[in-house]
Amino acid sequence: MSQKPGWARRMAAWPRFLLGRGNDAGQLYDLRGAGAIEGAGDTPLVNMGYWAEVSPRGADALQKACYALFDLVADGAGLDAAEAHVLDAGCGFGTNACHIVERFGSAWVTGVNVSAVQLAIARDRAALAGVDGKVNFLLASVTDLPVATGSMDAVVSVEAAFHFDTREQFFAEAFRVLKPGGRLSMVDLVVPPAHRWWHAPALDLVCRSQAVPRANIYDLAGWMQRLRAAGFEVMEEESIVDRVFPAFRRWMLTRPPHVHLRYDLMYIVASLPYLVYPFDYVRVVARKPG
Repeated sequence: MSQKPGWARRMAAWPRFLLGRGNDAGQLYDLRGAGAIEGAGDTPLVNMGYWAEVSPRGADALQKACYALFDLVADGAGLDAAEAHVLDAGCGFGTNACHIVERFGSAWVTGVNVSAVQLAIARDRAALAGVDGKVNFLLASVTDLPVATGSMDAVVSVEAAFHFDTREQFFAEAFRVLKPGGRLSMVDLVVPPAHRWWHAPALDLVCRSQAVPRANIYDLAGWMQRLRAAGFEVMEEESIVDRVFPAFRRWMLTRPPHVHLRYDLMYIVASLPYLVYPFDYVRVVARKPG
């Protein structure tokens, strides 16, 4: 099957997506198709990475930073039990799900995503890595999980929850599917409200081009309040924006111009505010009581 629509179809589809009212993450990533962040190597990546101990210079810099981000989330989930069953919410191309199995041996991972195109690639990559027997990918919304109550030892999510419609519903579902004592470990982009005159149009472009529901626009305090309201006990919380955005932006500037031109022009233009808007970025580990 084709992993990405043809150039003419994409150019026609982008304006409809950006100007439409129903644009969501499934549409966004199906439209982008197999397109990951260019220059990231052979591994399909769509995350900004964790750069605390990674230099933004080097051909494999983004891969190192993204795997450092995966490990940060996995360590927070406490995945020391090889038999742990983990749900990866918003699993993208399945890179993190496969990494969890490879790192923890017998761990079982259920990856959930709304992009059929990304999941097709995820299944192929899992088979290629020889971990397809321990990874199951579901085309579903994380706000209405086809997963039994109390069946998961951990829920992880890597830079995806800002897409979820809504994040509050995801928190409720994560709480439901976790076993008592199970952990939610995640990193997430926090999109605060516009506070200056030029923030408003930038925020509109961010919401449209990155498929961010307006219901998810609030600051870090609002983020944490909603997590606690779902019933979670917060074990760890911190803003790591200083270890994500500055180095990722520097890494982007090291890419040759022709790399950036491989993206669809409409997507580039609409995404520019994404690089300058005053975002926050949170790391959280929470526990379901019991």
